[in-house]
Amino acid sequence: MRQTPPIPHTRTVPEQPGTVYFVESRPHADAPWQRASDRPATWAEKPEALRQLAARREAQPGWEHRLMERITTVVEQPATED
Repeated sequence: MRQTPPIPHTRTVPEQPGTVYFVESRPHADAPWQRASDRPATWAEKPEALRQLAARREAQPGWEHRLMERITTVVEQPATED
């Protein structure tokens, strides 16, 4: 009986697990939160993100600003067969 080599296991991970931070702003409480179009950056270190938040608050004191975090996880689990 002829044996075929096994199919190599491949793994696709779109992103590495971790946390990044970014700033959202709005001109008043009824407006939707949005990221600044002039600085679409994210920061991996919270102290740097807090510095950027403080700079945004200084540059636009009449607006509301908040620090957001995006937490990325990777989950591997058995798939259903249906």
